[in-house]
Amino acid sequence: MNAYLLIDEYHRPQDLAKAVEILSKFGRKARVIAGGTDILPRRPGVGKTHYIAHLVDISDLDLNYIKSENRRIRIGAATPINTLGAIAEFSSAPYQALSEAADAHSSPTIKNRATVGGNLCNASACADLTLPLLAMDATLLAAGPDGQREIPITDFFRGANYMALDDNEILLEICIPRQPENTGSAFIKLRRQQTAIDMAVVNVATLLTGSRGHCEVARIALGAVAPIALRAPGAESVLAGKKLTGKAISEAAATVVEEISPIGDIRATAAYRREMVGVLVRRALETSRQRCEG
Repeated sequence: MNAYLLIDEYHRPQDLAKAVEILSKFGRKARVIAGGTDILPRRPGVGKTHYIAHLVDISDLDLNYIKSENRRIRIGAATPINTLGAIAEFSSAPYQALSEAADAHSSPTIKNRATVGGNLCNASACADLTLPLLAMDATLLAAGPDGQREIPITDFFRGANYMALDDNEILLEICIPRQPENTGSAFIKLRRQQTAIDMAVVNVATLLTGSRGHCEVARIALGAVAPIALRAPGAESVLAGKKLTGKAISEAAATVVEEISPIGDIRATAAYRREMVGVLVRRALETSRQRCEG
C-alpha cells in the first residue's frame, strides 16, 4: 500500500489493548512501527495514495522473543532480524534456511533494527524472511478489536505490498511447526550488485524431508518473480513421493519457470529472472537434499 509520512503524533502504548484502540481510532492514517527501517525512509512523491499521521510504536508490548517448544517455535513480531542468525537451533538442517535468509537480509546495522514482523508486513515480493517461513508452513498470530486470530502464511499476502491484516490489527507472532529431523532447508539470494543492502533480483527457499533417498515432503518458495512471494506447487509435486535424483531436481527446477510471472525493472529483466530462478531452485534443492540426508 503506497503511503508517505507526515507525522502528527507518535504513540508508544504500554499494552496491546491500547495499541489496538489507537489503530482503530485513526485507521489508515496510523501505522505500526517497531524497527522502522521500512516506514521511516518514506517521503512524499508522485502517485502516493495517502499519508501516515500517527506512528504506533509496539516496542513496549513484549514482542521480542524466540520460544522453542515441543511442537513449534514461536518468534515475536518485534524480534530483530539479526537475532535469528544468532540462534543455534536455526543453524541446523531443518531450519537453516531461516538463518541464511536473516544473514542475507541486509547490512548488520539494518538487521539490528529491522524486525521479523516488519519484513513480513511490508509484503514485498522479494522479502527474504518470507520465503523460509513459506517453506516451513508458518502460521501468523494477529490481534485486533475482535481478539486474536491465526493466519496461515500462504493466506497472508494479498498483492504487491498488501497483506491480510486489517488497519486496526497488529501482528504478534510467527509460529513455525516442528520439522522432522530428516529435513533439510536452504535459502539463496541473487542481488543485482551483490552488496549487503541490495534487494533480491530473485530469491528462493526450499525444504525437503526425505528418507532413504526418497522425498516425503517438498516445498519451494519463490521471491521477486510474481506480485507476491509464493510457493511452487507444480514443482513440489514433481518431487513429492519420488526418488531424490539429480534428474528429478532438474525437472522440478524447470517446472518452476512455468509457475512464475516476473516483471522487468531496474534490477533485472523478466527474462533474466525467469532464467535465474531455475538455477537458484536447482542449487537450493541440491543443498536441501544434502542436509536432509546428512
